[in-house]
Amino acid sequence: MIGTSIILIMKTIRQILCYAWILIAVVMTGCSETSSTKIEFVQIEGVNWACNVNSSYATFGAGVESEEALELELPVSDGDLLYMLQDDLEFYCRYSSSLGSRLMISFDTLNAVSVYLNGNLDYMELSEPSNLEAFRLLTDAEVKQLSTLHLQSPISDDLLSVLKTKEAVLSGKGLVVFGDPGSKNFREVLSICQPSFLVVDDLPEPQESSCLSNLEFLWLEGNISALAKLARCCGSLESLIISNWDPLPGELLPLSELSKLQSFTITDSELTSLSLIEYPPSLSSMFLIGCDTLSDIKKLEELADLKRLGFSHCARVAELDPIYDMHSLKWLSFPPGTTQEEFEELTEQSPKLKVAELIGCTEIVNLAPLQNLPDLKGLVLELEQEQLGMLDSLVQLELLILTNEVFEDNPEWVKELREALPNSTIVPGSGICLGSGWLVMLIPFILLFRVLLRHKE
Repeated sequence: MIGTSIILIMKTIRQILCYAWILIAVVMTGCSETSSTKIEFVQIEGVNWACNVNSSYATFGAGVESEEALELELPVSDGDLLYMLQDDLEFYCRYSSSLGSRLMISFDTLNAVSVYLNGNLDYMELSEPSNLEAFRLLTDAEVKQLSTLHLQSPISDDLLSVLKTKEAVLSGKGLVVFGDPGSKNFREVLSICQPSFLVVDDLPEPQESSCLSNLEFLWLEGNISALAKLARCCGSLESLIISNWDPLPGELLPLSELSKLQSFTITDSELTSLSLIEYPPSLSSMFLIGCDTLSDIKKLEELADLKRLGFSHCARVAELDPIYDMHSLKWLSFPPGTTQEEFEELTEQSPKLKVAELIGCTEIVNLAPLQNLPDLKGLVLELEQEQLGMLDSLVQLELLILTNEVFEDNPEWVKELREALPNSTIVPGSGICLGSGWLVMLIPFILLFRVLLRHKE
């Protein structure tokens, strides 16, 4: 009797241990993919063009086929910055999975350019006197809904005065600031808003570092000297975009002290080697875009655990050996000089790829290796139609972005492809390659884009 009881007890203990190990495995699996590396496909309604700035910097985004159906889709991760256009109206939105997989955008231009996201006031431009009055009349509840304020620098005394009246409910907002921000009033705006994300031409050193303690996202144009000084007070920074950095001889980009930095993008830079950057161990995503002089990527050997990596428009990146050992990659934007042989080896060595981008990869003539990626859900292709064979076999795809030219020149083929991939969203894509100083010079390009859209119709 006692022996039977002992056996039952031992069986019970084994079952408990078994369930415990299963529970631990489930928890570890769930924890292995952080929100910043989990890739989602977001449907956007109400704009005619959008891009993920972190991964493309406007060089390639998704558009709509007609103005009658303002719907498109993009691959994103938590914390990525989305930039959207509806004719000459623009909208910046830092994506969060709490927003859901469908973003409904609407614009109100009656008194100020205001953008509603999923029915809530999310974004507002404050540049004209009428804008300020419209903002002044908002209730505290409406101001709390706002995620982002778009300001025109230099900051006027009137604007500063209006912001001060709402100071109690402005903390943690995002700021988009065009023009020279190097003024006392701008520093006061930072102090009032204590922004969670900031898009700015240049970053002046604030009088008090506490005003940047909430900063999670920074997009900085040009000069990085202020960033080096502010690294210690930006302890919450999770995502960083730097544009137009021309390294001086011996100059390093010091990111190692940004202990929470997960996503880093550098665009239109004269960077020649990744060894000029000091990386924090927290980094999980890195995109190099339009870095025409970049050739040395050996530093990637120390970043083997990256989940997202991109080299769009980096034509001199030729030695790809460091990428072959990055088996954890879920998103890869292939360098434009990738050969067919390298493409086959990279896909073989990156079995977890969920998003693949081939932007201007002229030497890739056969996409068949993509068939061996069971997790591949998103494919972004800036390729000629003759390079697109085998696409109809990728039944696992959720999103496929092809160029506008493919849509315009081969409408019947696109129709047949949609029939072959009924579970895939297939949308046209294009870029706005704005180059140096695009934050300042944005409006003329938006107007040009609007003309092109009308011409397309």
